[in-house]
Amino acid sequence: MRCSLYFCLTLILIICFGGLESQGQRLIPAAQKETYGKGRFNLATAGALLSASAPAEERQSMNDFISWVKERQGITLFTTYTPEPGVPLLVINCDHSGTALPAPGEKAGKDSREKYSIQVMPEKITVTAKSDAGVFYALQTLRQLIVTEGKTAYIPEADIEDYPAFAYRGIMMDFAHGGLPTEEEIKRQIDFLSQWKINQYYFYNEVSIEMKGYPLMNYHAQYSQEQIRRIVAYGKEKYIDVIPFVNFYGHLHELLRLQKYKTMGIGQYGHDLDPRNPGVQAMLKDWIKQYAEIFPSPFIHIGFDETWETVRLSQRDATIHPEQWYIDHLSFVTKAVQQYGKTPMVWTDISKTYPGIIAKFPKVVIPVVWDYSDNEKSIKEWITPIQKEQMPFFIQPAVDGWAHLYPTETTWGNIDLCLKAANEHKAMGYITSVWTDAVQPMLRNSWMFMAYGAVVSWQNKPIERNEFIDHYSRIVYPEAGEQMAAGFKKLSASQVALRKPLGQTQTRMWINPFLIDNLKKINENITNFENGKEAAESAQEFFMDALQHHPKDSGFIQSMLLNSRLLSFTAMRFLWAKKIIDRWNYTMQQTGKKEGPWHNDIGENAHGLIMDMMDYNGELKEEYRQAWLSENLPYRLGTMTGRFDAEYLFWRNLSLRMLDYRDNKEPGNQPVKFGKAFNIE
Repeated sequence: MRCSLYFCLTLILIICFGGLESQGQRLIPAAQKETYGKGRFNLATAGALLSASAPAEERQSMNDFISWVKERQGITLFTTYTPEPGVPLLVINCDHSGTALPAPGEKAGKDSREKYSIQVMPEKITVTAKSDAGVFYALQTLRQLIVTEGKTAYIPEADIEDYPAFAYRGIMMDFAHGGLPTEEEIKRQIDFLSQWKINQYYFYNEVSIEMKGYPLMNYHAQYSQEQIRRIVAYGKEKYIDVIPFVNFYGHLHELLRLQKYKTMGIGQYGHDLDPRNPGVQAMLKDWIKQYAEIFPSPFIHIGFDETWETVRLSQRDATIHPEQWYIDHLSFVTKAVQQYGKTPMVWTDISKTYPGIIAKFPKVVIPVVWDYSDNEKSIKEWITPIQKEQMPFFIQPAVDGWAHLYPTETTWGNIDLCLKAANEHKAMGYITSVWTDAVQPMLRNSWMFMAYGAVVSWQNKPIERNEFIDHYSRIVYPEAGEQMAAGFKKLSASQVALRKPLGQTQTRMWINPFLIDNLKKINENITNFENGKEAAESAQEFFMDALQHHPKDSGFIQSMLLNSRLLSFTAMRFLWAKKIIDRWNYTMQQTGKKEGPWHNDIGENAHGLIMDMMDYNGELKEEYRQAWLSENLPYRLGTMTGRFDAEYLFWRNLSLRMLDYRDNKEPGNQPVKFGKAFNIE
């Protein structure tokens, strides 16, 4: 009966969707229109028809597709300049009427320059597009259409028409608060994002891009201007506009902490620039000129968020006028960037403090509404001031990896709610943020969520999260899709469980578990800690298995494996603290009675609970160091590994105190509290 039912379901899928769905695949992002037939375009005997007059960009996209088929399928598509009767060919028809990169005034929908169509017949595949970007996106879709059967591969007969729901679809990467990814890693990010049809990559920076004439600024922690030019050029190859994203008002402590520049801040060694200072305007004019030279994008995001220090200081200094200064400074920066043909973008969180301020914005500015919650009411509060002024705007959700060891369910909800708000209020564009505020996050943990933000901004509809994880994993890890999907889901389950007692796991993982309030939380949340540990260990098993099946992406899988071990370690810290306390309390209850040695269970060098923590911590430190350097420059690695050093010393000192207590102090006739005995409360 089960076999019969399976056969019926399979038959239904074949009838409805053809070969594509029968293989358990689907397009992500989904095409606007897609139908499938019964025929097959067999890759093993196929070739690619190249036009001698085709531009270099189109030829490069075709060559990249051919290389990808060779790498993934082991099939070499031959190339030809003349059609051959009876030979199946992939043909591109592009009139090149559209630009390669997004520009101001971009259109979405059927009139988009990125629109493409694909017609797959057994004897021919025809790709039709307006621009090289459309050709590139069509070839990304063809990658997903390939079905593998044993040693052969084919593309099912299909008729596809596709175009983006949003003209501007971006990812913002944080290059200020955490590690600095290597140039190679940034290019890998761009390569990855291009699969999901992203067309903007926002390079968020405060002082981590070299500015000529400012050698003290973030010494040894910057990208050179030449590196930025290479990254911009690489983005263009993938039809992604790399856009400078700079804070020209607040968030500049790394500049203002220098003695040379301290007077440029509103507060001594502060965070916000002082708009009254003539030196500030001279400096920013110089910076803007340099940014315009290294970033050819027609857009520049000028930040202007969270100018909290100016507001705070105004509460005790009546000569400080935050709202007026904000508008004056915004007007100055806007004019400065316009001199170089740039369209400025600016965050709008200032409207929460000054609700009427949006009306005073220069009309050429594009407001960007950011909201990182999954609360629909919160998003509405940010959009209302923009809607009141009828200004075209972008919306910006975020992957919440800055707060958690693994992005949480809030990320899915935030992305979906911002998508809904963008639709309802007709946003121009959609940017998914990736932040690293807690210093220690590994950005690879956010890649799947970045892909989700890219996908929904193209197709304009959310996807059930487990369904997305399954299909994403099959596409990205073809040899280990099931293992990776299961691992991702277990990571999420562990994070969900540990978030309940800890809140932000990224920072709370390091707190002293023996403090009275923390012990109370442990006792109230034993099940959550145990479930978190079990799910993390299960994730480890799935990722270990994936490594055996999919060695090609071992670096990424190792990052996921490390993340599962960090979650397991976090749960273990609190569970082991309870075990130690329970064992100690039991010993105290046995005062005056014969009772086995408590120290063997807790502090014994070979097998004690404290040794467990020191061993695990030491292993994680080295694994973390390797993972960090596989993604990032050495900058801030010492800050992170120092946390592991402090953790080791915490447990080591506890072990020594216990040894001293055992050898030199008898419990006596009165019970002694653990914290008092070892001075750790």
